[in-house]
Amino acid sequence: MLGERNGHTVVVNYGSVPSEIAVCMTSVGLADRADLGVREVRAETSLLDRALAALLGDPAVAPGAARRLREVWYLRLDARRALLIGPHHALSSGPALGKGSERADLSLKDIGSRVAMISVIGPRAGRLMAAAGLPDDLAIGAIGRDAHEPSVIAILRESQRRLLLVAKVEAIDALWSRLMGAGEPLGAAFVGCEALALLGAAHDSR
Repeated sequence: MLGERNGHTVVVNYGSVPSEIAVCMTSVGLADRADLGVREVRAETSLLDRALAALLGDPAVAPGAARRLREVWYLRLDARRALLIGPHHALSSGPALGKGSERADLSLKDIGSRVAMISVIGPRAGRLMAAAGLPDDLAIGAIGRDAHEPSVIAILRESQRRLLLVAKVEAIDALWSRLMGAGEPLGAAFVGCEALALLGAAHDSR
């Protein structure tokens, strides 16, 4: 069933929210993340260091790592580039990067129309990633890449059982095919936003 979140069309559920939650608890779920927005920030290394440290605390997020502040993940792809990923409302209303005149030297762009995201959630998430030829041994908060497909921009390990894959729009269909093919023997199934929200609430309440 389709629905709307912050002006964006999303898959709310695939017919049974309890079944989708069960898949994520016992096997592995795959979710389209149209409910999330993406902004890209570019700056000189020292400026980006200062901006991230001022917002997230010292030390600054290192290249290849990510840190979360409330609903938004800050992914440091390299020394001069980072992605901000979170619900559209959180990106619009969240704290600004940089201070005073330095903000003019930070290039911040909404790239949501150029990328798409997939969440992989469940105890078999690592096995699915390995079967798809994707990094399966990332530490929590670490960012990996697809060694064979540069259009997969980032792979973030959000938690032990949850990964977020970010890819260019033109590569997302091929990525879906890889994940579904690898996930079929593992009992993978599609999961909607309602199930993800309930799983996230349960995790945050622990």
